Amino acid sequence: MVEESNVETRTIECKKNEYWVRMNRENYIKQISDALALLRLQVENRNSQQLYDIDSFTEDVFKGLLNRVYGYDLENLNIQKKSMPAIDLGDKNSSVAVQVTSENSSTKIIETIDKFTDIKLYDEYKRLLILIVNKKKNYRGEFENRSLYFKTEILDIDDLLTHIRGLETPLLEKIANFLENELEANKKHGGYTGQVSESNEVETIMRLIEFLSNYENKNIDSKPEEEPDPEKKIYKRFSDHSTFLESLYRERVPIYGEALDIAVKTMGLHLGKIIKIRSYLKEKSDETLTECDDNPKMALDALSDYFELKISSQGIKYDHGAIKFYLIDELIKCNVFPNPPAGGAAND
Repeated sequence: MVEESNVETRTIECKKNEYWVRMNRENYIKQISDALALLRLQVENRNSQQLYDIDSFTEDVFKGLLNRVYGYDLENLNIQKKSMPAIDLGDKNSSVAVQVTSENSSTKIIETIDKFTDIKLYDEYKRLLILIVNKKKNYRGEFENRSLYFKTEILDIDDLLTHIRGLETPLLEKIANFLENELEANKKHGGYTGQVSESNEVETIMRLIEFLSNYENKNIDSKPEEEPDPEKKIYKRFSDHSTFLESLYRERVPIYGEALDIAVKTMGLHLGKIIKIRSYLKEKSDETLTECDDNPKMALDALSDYFELKISSQGIKYDHGAIKFYLIDELIKCNVFPNPPAGGAAND
């Protein structure tokens, strides 16, 4: 009996260990995916404004990432020679060269391959990786046989993530920590957006949205809602607090507005999740407002504290201001402290 009990105990412990390993893997993969998604969006946003100050930082991040993912020993060639033609990174021992670019057009790829050929970089590198910090198109293998001297491969972030998911957990941890440290260090040195928006703010909003969208509410109303009327809410229903609410929003838009846009784009929310988020916010905020005697200032603070507790209990860092800004933005959309239905007891 004792032996059977020991076997059962060991089985339980093994299952616990397997569970935590699986959970750690999922957390590391999610962390890596979020970091790369944020980086991709930042590159797109900056380049769309003809601002390319992020490029050198991006090259260094992908140098470290590819070295960890594939075991390369890449160097940033643009440091050795300003504006190195055709390629940005190189590992002569592995005979691999990499160009990091946000452009995904066939023209750009052909130009890179032709320039690589013209200056005979294939004498040192037999593989050319073109890493697109965007989504690659369906090129139908049109570049693979453009040169007989080297092999060309087109990768994007989704390809990297597919490979990363198959790595061992200790390596996933190293990659996740590397990306976190790189983005954090860059943020402390001024970041790459030229604005106050930081990855921690974006991550906070993403975690809040994730929590809201996972909430199980059996009374979700999927019917089309009436056009929201924030003016009626702020200037009539909450007239005593309208100046405070308006100033609170205006003060925070320059700080958190971009972070909110990036978080929403990154999450790619579908209609079902939007309905769940809206429903939960309305229910929880209305309940909180009632507890605070219809004082929106007190209720907003209480609601912020509630969601901070939920996020921090998961061991996740958060930005207090980002949570409050998200709630204020949803208040204006009438998803926080919803207006009473027509005929209800509105204070107007």
